[in-house]
Amino acid sequence: MLQVGYYQLLQSCCGCGRVKLCLADELIGTQLNLTESSLIQNIVQVKGSYIYYQGEAIKNLYFVKSGSVKTIYFNENGDQQIINFHYPGEIIGLAHLNYSYHSTSAITLEKSVICVFSLRFILENCEKHPNLLTNLLNRFNAEIKHRHELLLGINHRIANKRLGDFLLDLINRQYLIRNKPIEFHLTMSRDDMANYLGLASETVSRVLSRYEKSGLILVNKKKIRINNLDEFVRFLS
Repeated sequence: MLQVGYYQLLQSCCGCGRVKLCLADELIGTQLNLTESSLIQNIVQVKGSYIYYQGEAIKNLYFVKSGSVKTIYFNENGDQQIINFHYPGEIIGLAHLNYSYHSTSAITLEKSVICVFSLRFILENCEKHPNLLTNLLNRFNAEIKHRHELLLGINHRIANKRLGDFLLDLINRQYLIRNKPIEFHLTMSRDDMANYLGLASETVSRVLSRYEKSGLILVNKKKIRINNLDEFVRFLS
């Protein structure tokens, strides 16, 4: 009975617009050995919901189907550092695979749909389905590379270009580069952006205003419009 239910769930994934970016794509149509009824869950989280807490035992991987999420680290003094933002098509929790407990907390930035995969089940099936293992390794390597590039940018680029690189990263990760003009909604606050980039909130607002006065972007609260991406990239180079 569980196999039938899980098979039906995977078949419902076939109609998902994100399936080619999801771990489920590697499992659809395969023979699975199922012992639990909660190997995959599809959950809806309102803004500000915790997907998992720092220090919680690692049991799952989380696929962002819609919405957006931030991962944040809290030290013993209560100080916090935003580690990453996650968007549709991305998996949360890969950086923690070598540990038993989550080193960050994950919090939704807006109403989000999250697909939850049992980590034990995924790791078991990596042995049977090499493509699934390759998928995980590629995602893990991409996340590590992204973090290294972020640290390099924070250490070596001035605020004016650091924020611009952040906006370009959002465009690329959300596949918006094919849109003309490029429009997107900042789901995070100015404070969150500042924390992530190692800047003051006032600096973030000031740089955005500078971009707008230069004719590079249009800002309407959290909505950003870039009419000429090539010109924006040249400005940052």
